[in-house]
Amino acid sequence: MQYEKSFQLGPYQVFIDEHLVVLNGEKVASQPKVMELLQVLVQRYPEVVSRNELIEGVWHGNEIIGEKALTNTIWQLRQLFAHPSAPLDVVETIRKKGYKLTLTPEPLSLSPKTTQSEPFVVKPSYMYQVVFGLACIMMVFVAWSLLKIPIEASAQSVSQMDEITKMPGSELRPSPSPDGKQLAFIWQQGQDSQLYLKDLTHPNVPITQLTFSDKRPWKAVWSPDQQYLYFAQKNSQACEIVRLSLADLEQLVLTSCPTDSGYNYIAISPDGKTLAFNGKAPLASQDGIYLLDLSQDDATPERLSCDTECDLRDRDVAFSPDGQYLAITQRKSTSEERLSLYDLGKRQFQILDSSHADIVGMSFHPNGQYLVYGAQAADKRRGYIVDLETKVQTKLIPRGFSYPHFDDSGNLYYQKRRENYFIASFALDSEVMSMPSPLIESHYSNQYPSLSRAHEKLAFLSNESGHYELWLANLDGTGREQITQLHRNLRYPSWSLQGDKLLVVSSDEADGHDKLYVFDYGSRQLRRLDLSFGKIGRPFWHGNGQDIVIRQSTNEGWQLFRLNVETMALSALLTKTARSGQYISEHELLFVNGKGLWIKQGEKQALLIAKAQFNTRYAWLATQEKVFYKHLGNKYNYIHAYDLKSKTTEKLLRLPKSSFSKAAPFAFDKQAQALLFTQSLTPQSDINRLTIKN
Repeated sequence: MQYEKSFQLGPYQVFIDEHLVVLNGEKVASQPKVMELLQVLVQRYPEVVSRNELIEGVWHGNEIIGEKALTNTIWQLRQLFAHPSAPLDVVETIRKKGYKLTLTPEPLSLSPKTTQSEPFVVKPSYMYQVVFGLACIMMVFVAWSLLKIPIEASAQSVSQMDEITKMPGSELRPSPSPDGKQLAFIWQQGQDSQLYLKDLTHPNVPITQLTFSDKRPWKAVWSPDQQYLYFAQKNSQACEIVRLSLADLEQLVLTSCPTDSGYNYIAISPDGKTLAFNGKAPLASQDGIYLLDLSQDDATPERLSCDTECDLRDRDVAFSPDGQYLAITQRKSTSEERLSLYDLGKRQFQILDSSHADIVGMSFHPNGQYLVYGAQAADKRRGYIVDLETKVQTKLIPRGFSYPHFDDSGNLYYQKRRENYFIASFALDSEVMSMPSPLIESHYSNQYPSLSRAHEKLAFLSNESGHYELWLANLDGTGREQITQLHRNLRYPSWSLQGDKLLVVSSDEADGHDKLYVFDYGSRQLRRLDLSFGKIGRPFWHGNGQDIVIRQSTNEGWQLFRLNVETMALSALLTKTARSGQYISEHELLFVNGKGLWIKQGEKQALLIAKAQFNTRYAWLATQEKVFYKHLGNKYNYIHAYDLKSKTTEKLLRLPKSSFSKAAPFAFDKQAQALLFTQSLTPQSDINRLTIKN
């Protein structure tokens, strides 16, 4: 079959080498083995392929691994083609014979005028065969949104969307040159991230790698003369702001930046004389926005942000085209980030918006009247336009919108990213080696499992309603039921030891204080605990099944406190600092601090696993027999099991770093001997361009 690497199954477009399925422009990433299995079925269509033949073709005849994995992979393959808008039963099970495709694979139709060859490797350009179709479908929608960004009084005749990159891995944080002829971006492949340059005038010319460091670059900005790129790059030991010469790729370190900040934003003034970046001076209490005079060789960065007794934490920054203003995002809490306009002359802030939890990139239109930004809520990203004169805000049509950046002609580049989480189950008592299989998976994100054996119910969070609300399901994933309809993003569901009550945290609160909700399974009543203790970390039930343990910041560091839910009184739980914990019986507590995992039995406290081995804060679960935890490796992450009796550790599973959450805890089904945890589809991110033709 000539088109076995890219083909059509019903309304779905399939790209084997990219591990990708596309439906109406929506991309769904797949595991490699799923695509290998599909490829074998396509090659043999319309024949029935036996289980042994599939194990031979996909798992190279390894029956120990392949027998169990085949069943899981067939299930995952069916889920790929189960979108609610176009469910397709793609694989038929032929009893005692094997499997076969139910539809004829068809070749993708393409027009030579709309095809682009992939610039970074010599191979067929099948990924670009969908460009023309997608452009036609989205033309009307994109035109509608773009007409809200006037360039001048003249009317726009044609508006369009172009897919600029579509490579394996993720292309992140685009930065077009001022003249719009080149594009700097981050290309992340697995754990490797480097800065690249693409010639937009000659799309078939191979892209150029600009950095070759173990330090991961963030977002780059151009000097006005287009001779230099400025960006932050860091690893676990150092973070630095550098200037990269495009002539010889020589780097000049300008200053340092914080290694413990999750984001390293940067911006440059229109005259190229001032660099604004997210930094942290040695004596500063927290990171913030600094200004660096690039015209002075020995200049010291000057802090713009508040430093002591601050209600807000400045993060992202962008210069207005006239250089008189800065757009700054200011994080108030995990549930609120403000978008503000700062007048550099008057040194005054003006709030533009405070309705978002997480702002992901922003850029001024060249005419200075409009500011475009991306915002994320419940793992869904959208774009917005603010008219700075009228303060009217409009939502953009494209989904997955983040990190926008205009060139001088008003072409808007942005990162299109899709993230999806599901709850996976890993069998511990399998006679053969196996991989995790999806337990609760859909086209929405489902995460943070917590299990009640008393009622045989699994609690989890789902963003199906537009917010992360609390849901329940049977232990096999069936019978899903939405419990809360609070229209806010909840966090960290946790059953009591007895399994009769369930707590969940709300951080989307106007007063900035986390609140608790307690769900009583027997009475089906939901009770709100109106706390006033600020941020409380990840609360968990006390061993008595009545009180709740929360985290508070003290002079000594993070500490755990016992909260009496009737009187709202707090009492210190430990003499040591701690970030998180879990009771395994009424009087046995396990907790984590900077030295590792500890156990408290009565008044005795002992270190179980040192930090070198137990290097996670939250991705762990304790039973009375074992502690399951995620170990962060250099190239992979592992799931380990520590036996509390023998004090030995067993490696259970190795997975790619991006495939399961470093912060989400586990749940354990003792009867089924299965470990449940949050796993993610490999996130796919591409760069698109919105263009207005005058």
